[in-house]
Amino acid sequence: MMKRILRNLAEAWAWLRDLEAVLGPCRFSVVVVIGGAALLLSPQGLELTVRLPTEGWGKAFWFNFCVFLWAFQSWYWARVILYMTFGPDRGAKLAHPRASRIRRFIEWTPRYIAVASYLVAIVASLLAGAGAWKISLALLVEGALFVGGLVWRQEITERLMGKAAKVTGSLKHRVFIERGPDHSKLKCLPRLAKAIMGTTLLAVVGLTGWVWVDAVGFGWTFGAAAVPFLGFSMIAAGGSFLVLLAREGGARHLAAEADHKTTTKRGYPVVTTLLIVAIIFSFCPWLDNHKVRTVPISTLAGTPLEHVLDRWYAQAPRAPGGRANFVVVASAGGGLRAAYWTATVLGNIQDGSEDFRRQLAGISGVSGGSLGAVTFVTLLGQPSLPGSASNCDRGAMKIGAYECAGQAVLSRDFLGPTVAALLFTDLIHRLLPLGFPDRAKALEQSWERAWPRAGFPEGVWRDGSFRGLWSGDRFLPALLLNGTHVESGKRVITSNVTVTASPRVFRNVYDFYDLAPPDSEIRPSTAAHNSARFTYVSPAGTLDDRTHLVDGGYFENFGAVTAREFLWAAINRFSGGIRGIVVLVSNDPELPEDELPSPSPGRTTGAPSQSWAGEVLSPLRALLKTRDARGLLAASELRQSVEELGGRYFQFRLCKDPNRPDPALGWVLSGDAEILMREQLRSSACGNDKQMQLLRDALAGRS
Repeated sequence: MMKRILRNLAEAWAWLRDLEAVLGPCRFSVVVVIGGAALLLSPQGLELTVRLPTEGWGKAFWFNFCVFLWAFQSWYWARVILYMTFGPDRGAKLAHPRASRIRRFIEWTPRYIAVASYLVAIVASLLAGAGAWKISLALLVEGALFVGGLVWRQEITERLMGKAAKVTGSLKHRVFIERGPDHSKLKCLPRLAKAIMGTTLLAVVGLTGWVWVDAVGFGWTFGAAAVPFLGFSMIAAGGSFLVLLAREGGARHLAAEADHKTTTKRGYPVVTTLLIVAIIFSFCPWLDNHKVRTVPISTLAGTPLEHVLDRWYAQAPRAPGGRANFVVVASAGGGLRAAYWTATVLGNIQDGSEDFRRQLAGISGVSGGSLGAVTFVTLLGQPSLPGSASNCDRGAMKIGAYECAGQAVLSRDFLGPTVAALLFTDLIHRLLPLGFPDRAKALEQSWERAWPRAGFPEGVWRDGSFRGLWSGDRFLPALLLNGTHVESGKRVITSNVTVTASPRVFRNVYDFYDLAPPDSEIRPSTAAHNSARFTYVSPAGTLDDRTHLVDGGYFENFGAVTAREFLWAAINRFSGGIRGIVVLVSNDPELPEDELPSPSPGRTTGAPSQSWAGEVLSPLRALLKTRDARGLLAASELRQSVEELGGRYFQFRLCKDPNRPDPALGWVLSGDAEILMREQLRSSACGNDKQMQLLRDALAGRS
């Protein structure tokens, strides 16, 4: 029995050694497939395909084509490298007993890599949502035809080339297999292999150049679902070519000895070298390409908080009794879901209450909530709304102009350009730091270009400055956009208000403009992104003093701390002349209603156990959950503060829908997610319809 076990273990070990001998040369294709699966099948990666079922046949075509391209490149480069390593006969001359198994590995490994590529795409598309089964079925048929073509390609080629075996053999000998005295040399590869290799490398250069010049156009052409597959195909090709260069003249050969020893003539270790280069460059701050974007105009002066409050008070309508409603909004983070929900809620309030814009004093935003807030304030500053951005009626659901315009701006694919820059220019900069633009720039530019797509003038965000939004005569509410300072953990507030000029109000914070270059401004897109840099889709932004800025949600995800400080500043300045009204905009369907601020807090409910790898992951879990708990505590304190002073508190939230998936957290939304948010604002499912009516009554002085 023991001998049998030991013999089986020895055989298994020999099998693994043989497999490693084959996988080793084509490791780059294998690594890219494994890495692609880990990325695309992660919760964030699955968001890449959520919009695909509703984007039409054009995007579906590019998705299928890019999946095919990834599978083809993974198979092709693995096959070429194995050809150069073992020769055209797949190591048939090896004399040791396991030679036949190694030959099978050499023949089938590239095919299995191609199959794995298609399986990743099929699973990712199946999980994309309703309607995705058609795309998955098309991928399944396409993948079966492709893999079948790989298995029977020689027979198919011979039939296509003619019946004469002599002619087909000569042609196959000359074009498809090899010819040259040394199969380990690139110059001795077949003509077809050289043509495919040259075309692929030109594509790598051309696509990278396209992303460098216009990442937004690139991402919007192919779509968020197709871009990662296109990127992986180019990474597999570029990395495999480096492996080929390293192996030039030094291919690894299996010896013929029965003990399966090897003699090795190998080049430099490609993967290890690339990692070392990337690590070395990461320690060179002058090679950083994640600096916060600025525009070359003089910094517009911020407005002291007292002047902001006085200007609001001078134009605010008075409710019965002579008091003014001082409205403060706290908008939670949550990617494009938060942005779309914030613009939807605030736009709906404005459409139903014309004086809302005069009563709204300020918005404290975090992450996607900040993007929605900047979008809404920009809309308030427009002289008019274009007809194309105010025609959103969908059957019985009537949608007003401001709500419609905000949705028109934010109903775009902002993830495709970001991922394109990540997989092309940003990745190359890690290895060849020549000033390639980063994914942060691509994301901000996609926000800027969404405005003309929605019917607004070309330069609303592209040519304007953040503080320039308040340069007109019309009053606009203050924006307090919360980021997190990496080196200190403190808040960094980007605002039209000079934050640090009021240290007794905004405590223990940085004003972004104190950390920015002295003679520069930022665009509205950059101001929003200062609060929305959630790693790793967005990189940490590098400030002028070489410290770093990340998402405001790391500090507190509701923006409630800043909103409470802003509210208290107004109460202290106007005493009994105002009534505080707080509006909390939450967007997390996973957050139970009893966790949100309540007028009569109950007992804290227990959380589900997370014991897996507790020894290692417990500290990390605690740090992440502390962020959520700190936000809920701040929101509860905000509600308590306004209600103790005789004010009103309202909250709008998203809740679970058993028949629909939750809206994605990333920078792209499905059509179903957008419909769900519009419906939930108007339905009783989450209590939003009642909250909206009560808020309108409060704004009109009826309660």
